[in-house]
This record gives sequence, C-alpha cells and structure tokens, in this order.
Amino acid sequence: FTVEDALTIVAGRSKLMQNCPGGAMLSVRLSEEAIRPLLNDKISIAAVNGPQLCVVAGPYDEVEKLQRKWEAEEVICKPLHTSHAFHSPMMEPVIAPFAELVKKIELKAPALPILSTVTTKWLSDEETKDPMYWAGHLRATVRFAEGVKALWTDKPRMVMLELGPRNTATTLARQQAIDPKSQKAIP
Repeated sequence: FTVEDALTIVAGRSKLMQNCPGGAMLSVRLSEEAIRPLLNDKISIAAVNGPQLCVVAGPYDEVEKLQRKWEAEEVICKPLHTSHAFHSPMMEPVIAPFAELVKKIELKAPALPILSTVTTKWLSDEETKDPMYWAGHLRATVRFAEGVKALWTDKPRMVMLELGPRNTATTLARQQAIDPKSQKAIP
C-alpha cells in the first residue's frame, strides 16, 4: 500500500484498538512450551521474542495472577507499559471491522519480500492482498524469534536495520543470530 494508505490503516487500527477494554501485557523469561499449559480463554501468548522470552496478554487480573505465580517461582517477568492487551482474545472484536477498513485500500504485491511474523514464512502475493491476513495480526501471536531465525537462515549475509526510537528488535535479533560475526543487526 502507499504511505498515505498505510497511515489510514495505522490510524484506523489504533482507533479500533483504543475502543477495546484496557488490558495488560507481561514479558516473561519462559519458553512458549512452559507458558502454554497456563493459558485460558482470556489470556494468550502475544509474542515469542526468544527461546526463553515471551509476552503474555489479557485482562489485568489474569495477567497479575500469572505475574504473582511466576515471581513466587523466581521467574523473571516485567509488565510492559501499554494500555491494552494486544495480540490477545481482547482484540477479537476489532478483527472484522479492521478487515473492512483494509478492504477499502488498494492492496498490491510488495516490491520487496516480506517475512511474516505470524507464519514465519515469506508472504505470497495472495496473502499481501488479503485483508483478513492483515486483520489477523491484531490477534495472532507475534513470532519474532522464529521470523528472525528464518531470516538469518534464508539470508545469512543480511544486515537487519531497526527503524524506531529504541533498539529492542535489534537486541532480540542479535540473540537469534546463527553466525554473530557475519550477521549484523543495527538500530
């Protein structure tokens, strides 16, 4: 999509998500496998950022229960500064309205390949033109660690460049490097 369309999509997405009830997100130093048995229909794994680093999201009380449990077990966890439980069941109500918004945008095949942090595979032209693919991101687990690992494997001489105010993605990408001497991530 064009820059103008991208701004329309981002603004519309933000407005829809802000209308959802507030929620919490918690970074936890555990694997997805260790967390999965503790999930219920209200709380989910919002992101897998490393082999032993995930983010859970859901209603405040549910996330606080998990935080107390993990802290009692001396598992390192840290609340994220956010207003909502992104990538959790709390985002379900905005998926269909967001898909309707994206349907109004002319979606084109990308000029550069895109690796999905949902599927951890290269996006097909059909996926990039599917409004439900983009709407699904609101609820889907962000599989950052697997995506970066796939990039390092598929493009071993790639330089990853993080565009933004922090170096969080750079730090996480470096932790996934297969050959840290030749694989660079730069904020």
